[in-house]
Amino acid sequence: MPLPRARNSRRALLPAIGMAAASILLVCSEAPAFGPATSAGTGKPAPQHAEAAKAQMRQMQMPQAPGDPLEWSLEQVRSAGFMESATYAGSLCRALELGQQGEEISERLRAMLSHSDGARGFFVTYLTDPAFKTIADAPDGLPAVVADALKASDISTVAPLAVMNVAMPTATALSHKAAGDEQSAENSARTAQRGGRVLQLLAADSVTGPIVKEKLKACLFAAEAWPEDGDGVDKEWATFLRRWKYDAAQVAAIREALESALGVSLQNE
Repeated sequence: MPLPRARNSRRALLPAIGMAAASILLVCSEAPAFGPATSAGTGKPAPQHAEAAKAQMRQMQMPQAPGDPLEWSLEQVRSAGFMESATYAGSLCRALELGQQGEEISERLRAMLSHSDGARGFFVTYLTDPAFKTIADAPDGLPAVVADALKASDISTVAPLAVMNVAMPTATALSHKAAGDEQSAENSARTAQRGGRVLQLLAADSVTGPIVKEKLKACLFAAEAWPEDGDGVDKEWATFLRRWKYDAAQVAAIREALESALGVSLQNE
């Protein structure tokens, strides 16, 4: 049965995106986004990702989402850019949350996670929207349709995203809490918790695990060495931590979150 069309997809999605500023910047950045710690061409320090996320939100123009995710062909899902994918993910996740199942739904989710823009668009919606309690927050784990699609994803793209989807909202939650914004802190904490479940799932899998744990350990090692690079520290992850001007408390929280994810994944192997 087709789902009811969202009357205002842009309005529905933006609040969810706003709850996780860290995820916005993560998914809106390309892989080489482990960039310099200064704003290009200015020599000025780059803003913290929460500040940059707010500026990015003001520039967002959200396309119209289909009322029923099956309105999009597999080719449309595979070729969609980031903004289209983020909007489409809302339609697809709502269908999953309402119990819509079947191979056509599953193959569209797999198609989203098969390319960079699709994976980033999926995460920015799936991890942040509080309405997705069944498919993202169920105490017995991720539903099979989501878990299977994640395991079949383009892991070279999804692995670093999965690590950053834990690190960034973990740090952002502390920033919001320090500013007295408890609601935003809770939203970022939920994003980090959901990201942790994705990371643990992928790290414990026999196929995706080696690559995911390699990325996880590299980021963890960079966090342990922070604020220095040190011998053997992955330069991209060291730059990632510097880029957003994390303080000692934020880096400690990131380290703790990654250690927890790694520990759970090893137990589940």
